[in-house]
Formats: sequence, C-alpha cells, structure tokens
Amino acid sequence: MRQFNPLTVVGKTSETRDSVRLALAVPPALRPAFEFLPGQHLPVRCSLAGTELRRTYSICSAPGSWPLEIGVRVQPGGAFSEFARDELKVGDALDVMPPFGQFHANIDSAGARRMHLAFAAGSGITPVLSIISAILSTEPESQVCLFYGNRRQATTMFIDDLYALKNRYPDRLQLHFVFSREEQEFSIAAGRLDADKVRELWHAFCTDMPIDEVYVCGPDTMIDSVRDALVELGVAPGHIHAERFGVPRKRQTKAPLPVADGSVANVTVIMDGHKKRFTMEASDENIVDAAAQHGIELPFSCKGGVCATCRCHLQSGRVDMAVNYGLEPWELEQGFILACQSRPVSDELVLDYDRA
Repeated sequence: MRQFNPLTVVGKTSETRDSVRLALAVPPALRPAFEFLPGQHLPVRCSLAGTELRRTYSICSAPGSWPLEIGVRVQPGGAFSEFARDELKVGDALDVMPPFGQFHANIDSAGARRMHLAFAAGSGITPVLSIISAILSTEPESQVCLFYGNRRQATTMFIDDLYALKNRYPDRLQLHFVFSREEQEFSIAAGRLDADKVRELWHAFCTDMPIDEVYVCGPDTMIDSVRDALVELGVAPGHIHAERFGVPRKRQTKAPLPVADGSVANVTVIMDGHKKRFTMEASDENIVDAAAQHGIELPFSCKGGVCATCRCHLQSGRVDMAVNYGLEPWELEQGFILACQSRPVSDELVLDYDRA
C-alpha cells in the first residue's frame, strides 16, 4: 500500500494573495515511488493542535522535475491552506503519499502529432499546468489550446508560468484568459466558463481544430457544463478527461440499499500481496472507518468521494456506494469502488488495493 513519507519543504512562494506554491524535496531513494504522470496529485497529511488533517493537492511541476511542486489555494477558514500560508516554513516536513490519480495525460514522445484542448478554472489550473508543460516539452509536433477562467487577473495562479510557456512555444500554445469580475476589451474574454461561454470560445477558436484529447479541471458545476457543451459540439465523451476540485456543493446522495439490522460482513483486504481481514456491521458508515476500528489503515484523503485516494477493486461481493465524483464510468464497469463511500450489502467482500 502507498505509505506516507516525510518530505521537507524546500521552497515556498506566494503565487497570488490567496495561493502559495510549495516545493517538496524527494530523497533519491524515494524518487522511483514519487515518479508521476502529469496531472496526478499528492495526498498530504499533518497534525494541527492535535487534529490530523488530510488534503489532496495536484502537482504543478512537470514529470522528471525535482523538487515536486504543488499549488495550494487558500480557502477562508481552511485549516490546512491557512496553515500553509501563515505558518508552514521552509525546512518543515509534511507527510506525503506517493502520486495518485486517474486524471492525467499519457504522453507520446514517439512522433505524436496531436491537438490537446484544456479548460481550467481557478486552482484547477494546477494539474493542467503540469499536463500542458509535459505535452509541449515531450511531444514536439503537438499543439495545446488552453482556456483559463478566473475572477480577476490578480488572483490568477501560475500566470507567469503560462506566459513563460507561451514565450517558449509561441507557435504551439494558444493561451486564452477569461475573467468574470473584471471588464475586458473584448466580450469573449469576459464571463464564466459555463456552457454558453464554451460554445462561444469553440466557434471563435476551435472549429477547424482536429481535437484529440480534452482536459477539464475546476469546480463541479464548471465540469458538468463544460463537458456537456463539448459533447454537444461533437467531442467524443471518451476523449474528455475531467477532475473536480473540492467536494461538490450539491452532493448526489442516493437512498442506501437496505441491509438487515445487526448483519455482519466479513471483509478481506489485499494490500502489497498480503491479506487482512475484519468484520463490519450494518451500522458502520464506510469501509475505511470500519477498518480503522480494527487497527487497519486504508488509504484515504478527502472522504468526500472526490480525490479517489481510497480507490480499490471490488474482487467479490457487493457494496452500496453513497456518492462518486472520483471514478470514471470505465472504472465502475471494471469493478473499482471508493472505499470511503462504500459499505457492504453482501456477507463477504474482497477488496484488492494492488490492482491499478
């Protein structure tokens, strides 16, 4: 199982007035475990005032670059983000799990000639920056078009990095900013990245583009509207890759499947080739918490069904999954579940954490 490792903070930079960039040193012995695909994220853990906090932050640096860099948007009242801005210092250590996540680009360095389209809103630029940096540096014949929405230019994360990429690859990177709370010279650059704006941008810039892959990252409402508009415009759903930032405001909860009072399920967990077993009662809320009660630590971070750190394969048995914002349809079809959102509705469960 992927374990937390202490990584030293070797850099801290204010990106905007409400965001910071953290650089984390990875010792050479750990670098094979921390190799990542552009777009993946890092589960981070720390203890504040005796309370354990877990958060997940996307990597903004390109693969092969050390130290690892993550972007942290400071949320009002956000315990970890305010700690990162106000108290965390260079030289401090954070517990960090190796990179994870299915939202990533599969880079083809063998002469690929592809057109990549990206939509990012706010801190959703973090994994997208890593993706487009890797594409531009590794696929010399490919092109990228990025639409990046923010409230104001002053709060736009990684704007200097994006302009540096534009200067380095002027003929291969199209860069378009959209601001919702600042007047713009041209109306197409004003507003939010909703369905109407996507249609407007598409007809202005993308009608002649043979789109190969699309990457979308931002809050949940933006994800749904952008994806739906792109499908309406003719983009194949299987070529749209999306990741939500934060727990959705409107949780898509459903009525739980009935389970007999007092029923008990026997759960077998396969991790690192070893099997661990415990029992779960019908009253237990989810597999992760039930395992912890038996001294078994399963990977998790957000506990909101978003980050998919708790993703595992349901080898046998049946579960009821309360919400799912982290798994793609193909993962569900192949039997993957989110353990932090699942409870058994059969007497036996076998969960495999070793299957990718």
